[in-house]
This record gives sequence, structure tokens and C-alpha cells, in this order.
Amino acid sequence: MTNGELRRVLLLGPPGAGKGTLAPHLSELLGVPHVSSGQLLRASAAEGDPHRIAEQVARGHPVPDRVALQVVAAALGPGFILDGFPRNVRQAAELDRLLAGDGRNLQLVLELVVPDEVASARLSRLARMESRSDDSPDTVAARLVTYRRDAGPLLAHYVGRVRRVSASGDVDEVFLRAERALASRPRTASG
Repeated sequence: MTNGELRRVLLLGPPGAGKGTLAPHLSELLGVPHVSSGQLLRASAAEGDPHRIAEQVARGHPVPDRVALQVVAAALGPGFILDGFPRNVRQAAELDRLLAGDGRNLQLVLELVVPDEVASARLSRLARMESRSDDSPDTVAARLVTYRRDAGPLLAHYVGRVRRVSASGDVDEVFLRAERALASRPRTASG
């Protein structure tokens, strides 16, 4: 696969699916930056938190759409591996408008599929390692419920561009599955 073929990819999946682990590998493969909405929002919260992001995240609530879009939009270049945004159809429609305004479109959506118990275990381990309050058991449960509620309509919004990838197993196995999914993308999704 050459650099120029695939430049704008969205990673979707529940919290703990491994988006943040897989994204750097895909970023290197495609030669585009990894844009993590979670990292961007945590950085914004650490820089004075004018949007009260930390308060929302600590409760396991999603950040308001306009705030998330504003933070993510500032980080998007001509190519990217985007993870953690959009989280709902409203955000997806806004992202579509933003990208279309620059003559770009989202080319492919990789949906990372993982059972809730695996996602919860991964997030619990991450919370212990990084002391992240947004990965406590209560907030993890709230985030999984929110994801499951919004995932169906969001995936329907991207119908025709979605490739499902099992995110169970180690990162090398998941990367190989993702690489195969990237190679099998429909030709109509380019642009």
C-alpha cells in the first residue's frame, strides 16, 4: 500500500478496544499523523480547561459536541488516523462538513470490535498504570453504555466505508487484521 492511497481513516470502537494502541502503528504504515481526541481533550483540560472538560470526563460524560469538534478540527491536517471522534451522528455530520469544506472526505472507518469484559479489563489496567480518573470502574461502565447507544447510528452514517476488525488478542495480531482491512477498502471510498 502506498502513502497516497489512503490518507483519512477513522478508528471507532468502545473505550478499551485499543484505538490508541493501534493508531500509532497505522499512522506509521500510512505516513499520516495520529489524532487522538482523548489526548487533545486532556491537553486542553490541563491548559486551563476553559470548556470544563475535566469535569465532564471525570463523570464519564461526553464532552459537548461543539467543544470536541473545535479541539479536533484544530489538529486535522490533510491526512490523519483519527480516534475517539466522532462519537455520535451529530459530530459525524459536523466532521463531514468540516472535511468537505477543505475538499477532503473520510475514506475509511475501521471499527474495532471487542467484548465489554475485555475492554473493561484493559481500561482498569490502564487506569492503574497511568492514574487516569476517566478510567475508574464507574466511568468505564458509563462510557461503554454511551458508546453502545451511539455506535449503531454512527456506523450507519458511515455505511459503505466501514471495515470491522476484531481487537481481541495482542497488538501484532490486531495490526495484521487492520492492515488487511485497509487493503480491502472499497475503491469508491477514495478521494
